[in-house]
Amino acid sequence: MPPFPTDLIPGILCRLPVKTLLRFRCMSKPWGSLIDGSHFSTLHLHRSLKTNTNLKLFLDNRTENDDNAYSVDFDSLSNLVQFPRPFTAEITKYRSRVIGSCNGLLAVYHREAGIAIWNPSTRKCHYLPPMDEDITRDHDTIPGYDYDDSTILGFGHDGITDDYKVVIMLRSKTQILFKVMIYSLKSNTWRRIKDCPYDIPTNYNDGAYINNSIHWVGDEVASERNVIFGLDLGTEEYFEVPGGERSSDDKRCGAYYCTAFRYMNAGVLGGCLCVSRDFSRCPIEDHVNLWVMKEYGVEESWTELLLLWRNQWLTNVFHTRAVAYSRNAGRVLLDEGGGHQPAWFNLEEETGQILCIPGAPQLVTTVIYVESLVSVHY
Repeated sequence: MPPFPTDLIPGILCRLPVKTLLRFRCMSKPWGSLIDGSHFSTLHLHRSLKTNTNLKLFLDNRTENDDNAYSVDFDSLSNLVQFPRPFTAEITKYRSRVIGSCNGLLAVYHREAGIAIWNPSTRKCHYLPPMDEDITRDHDTIPGYDYDDSTILGFGHDGITDDYKVVIMLRSKTQILFKVMIYSLKSNTWRRIKDCPYDIPTNYNDGAYINNSIHWVGDEVASERNVIFGLDLGTEEYFEVPGGERSSDDKRCGAYYCTAFRYMNAGVLGGCLCVSRDFSRCPIEDHVNLWVMKEYGVEESWTELLLLWRNQWLTNVFHTRAVAYSRNAGRVLLDEGGGHQPAWFNLEEETGQILCIPGAPQLVTTVIYVESLVSVHY
């Protein structure tokens, strides 16, 4: 029998889950070198993203007496795995939170302990160095809250330089602005960049990464005009995203004058930018609409996906963010962000169902990530 062609091995192995590949590293030195190599990790990641496989639902526990995180296979919501978080709750009563997911890496923030970039699939973790004290001490925080109006965060991958970056905006005590620091994993350093030209008076979510940029919602400082804006990780320039029409097309609330809304948060759903619109001044009933930008940067592509009534929905509608579509795209997983359970929204029936996973804590926040071998070090 002729020898098996070794050039076919990477193509075969890249179809396997990370857990299996980590075991196969011990098969031989050549296999270990192959699986540990950056080329193979990229090959494996690209195949997972192309086929939409190896997706995990990360369950960040909100229970004070449990210091673990959990994950399940997203499609089946089974195979529950438990593992420790990068930051333990003993440091302070303030708990850590995931601020972004990109290519299998999670960025985790703890107000007192710092920030870590973590691969939950390989259990590898890199703790970021502290920022310059001259920056951090000119900054006020609100102790005791997961999201505060003084610390704005984001995480993503700069495809131009192949670098993972963390963005932190710190509200100045002395000026009406956010001082912005950006961390590069490749250089393992923080740098200060241009101050953010927008204000974020109420922070309901961390930045949403898509199209090589991190997105938030905020206000123009001069006019207080509510906008969706981004920070390009390559050019490190800020830009506005066109927001589309300023009222719902179908007026399902029935109120003739229901036109004024504010953007609550930005997210990513099915590879598209999405935003929540808050109609809390509706004369009929408070509600939130979720809009999706089907073609990035094209104003006309904004499409209303769903509507949540405040008195009928299962969680806090004004903190709700979209997590992911179900496999058949008939449902959307929505997460309130803390204190309530995530829930499925059935797009056809316009009904909700609380997410229940046997063995997992009841109070969790959820993040989608893809299993990968991407390293937390360069």
